[in-house]
Amino acid sequence: MTRDLALVVISLFAWGIGEGAFTFFQTLYMETLGATPVTIGGILSAWGFAMALTQLPAGYLTDRFGPRPLMWFSWIMGTFAAALMALAHNLAGFVTGLVIYGLTSSVLAPMNTYITAARGTWTPARALSAASASFTLGAALGPMVGGFIAQTWGLRHIYLFGFVTFVISTLLILFIRPIVPASPALAPAPLRNLPLNRHFLYLLGFNALGIFALYLAQPLTPNYLTAYHNITMEQIGLFGSLCSLGTTILALLFGHLRPMLGVNIGLTTGMLFVLSTWLGSSPWWFGVGYFLLGGFRFYRAMILAWARSLVNDRQVGSAYGLIETVNALGIVVSAALAGWLYQHSPLSVYWVALTLGIGTLFIGLRLGATERYRPTPVLVTNQGED
Repeated sequence: MTRDLALVVISLFAWGIGEGAFTFFQTLYMETLGATPVTIGGILSAWGFAMALTQLPAGYLTDRFGPRPLMWFSWIMGTFAAALMALAHNLAGFVTGLVIYGLTSSVLAPMNTYITAARGTWTPARALSAASASFTLGAALGPMVGGFIAQTWGLRHIYLFGFVTFVISTLLILFIRPIVPASPALAPAPLRNLPLNRHFLYLLGFNALGIFALYLAQPLTPNYLTAYHNITMEQIGLFGSLCSLGTTILALLFGHLRPMLGVNIGLTTGMLFVLSTWLGSSPWWFGVGYFLLGGFRFYRAMILAWARSLVNDRQVGSAYGLIETVNALGIVVSAALAGWLYQHSPLSVYWVALTLGIGTLFIGLRLGATERYRPTPVLVTNQGED
């Protein structure tokens, strides 16, 4: 592991602790501030829309100016957003901080570009999986801390804790060095060239279905478990830790596999989470389900690794930006539908998600059998247009 990749990995570990402390309690906190399930779905859709707005510009700017300046900006803005959420005393103030935090997801394209460029002798899949594992290992500790803080001092204090860890993470990321482009004399490839790549288009369409199916059951499950199964805040925190631990273990066990196979593993574990939450009746089953939900982040990392094999060096940032835009738009639609379904019948969220997920997995298995995978070359020579 190179020096700069190590700094990113350690910084992500610290960020994971802070974000993990409040992520699984977001919808519960909104509920205490007076939000209904439909309102929560709308808020999460606005959050997803904020994420979608920034992805394509971030990808293009990454290819044009390099990823480091955008990473610095996103880290600092995310810390500021955490401070706003911690200081908010009403739903409107909290949503303002949350939407700003959603804008910082623009870091994904430059960060993943930086990781793949600073990977040294590692493959993109291994570098991306290691970064994902580091973040989720930190996120495995965060929910337990967050659950204890929420149970002892109240939900608002978990955002204060998140702010402190974000400050530490930001200080670390400020020490990364700029990457050396593989072909510094060449301008970034035009974004309009990407849709001409048929295999990349297949990836985008498939990923839209995958994100929609995998996210649908996630946002309101903590509310469902506390309302209908008497699950405590500390238990929700433990479930969140199990989720992050699941991502870490999946990344370590399967991060070396062909990306399409890893994507299907992530889809399968995500659907098992839906099934165990739908049919489960004890904390043990819910814990198993959240452990399997770790496949959601693993799925996203493997989608990026798959995309990296389909585009040339000058398109990586734009390609990642397109993927993260699709991810964000999937969350927009999925969150709104989840709120509407939950308002009418909480259990309907799970059978709809399971139906969509099984259909998407079938498509994924077909793609895995027919799609050609081009291994990613080391980024040392110029490649022509796809």
